[in-house]
Amino acid sequence: MTKIVFLGGTCGNNNWRDGLIARLTARGVSADSLFNPVVPDWNEAAQQREDQAKKDAAFNLFYLGDPGQADNRCSFYSLLEATMGLYDHSERTVVVFDTTGMPKHVEKANIKACKDLKARFPGALIFATLAEAEEWLATNLV
Repeated sequence: MTKIVFLGGTCGNNNWRDGLIARLTARGVSADSLFNPVVPDWNEAAQQREDQAKKDAAFNLFYLGDPGQADNRCSFYSLLEATMGLYDHSERTVVVFDTTGMPKHVEKANIKACKDLKARFPGALIFATLAEAEEWLATNLV
């Protein structure tokens, strides 16, 4: 059976999913195993598909990066989802803290959040870069 990875986290003007999907499929990961919840029309049906995908996924990845919007420099709901995932299912929650491009104060807060969650969940899959998470996914999904 194919292991599905839910690709959650930062949206906005940050297109991290596109690059990650391209790199993972180039490494032999099936595109069908990567669930991208971003759709052109966010509605109740899309929300229900996302919620079901999170429940069914072998891994829920939450990428916490800069949304690339002047008035939105941090994905607060994504951080909440990642934290809830670690408490509910740390064995299948993957968290990436990417501070690239963040203002210094937001960067410092994210580094501290990453450090604190790593201390609270020492065996959890918490990464400081998307490249580290990509390597782990490519190794564990092929």
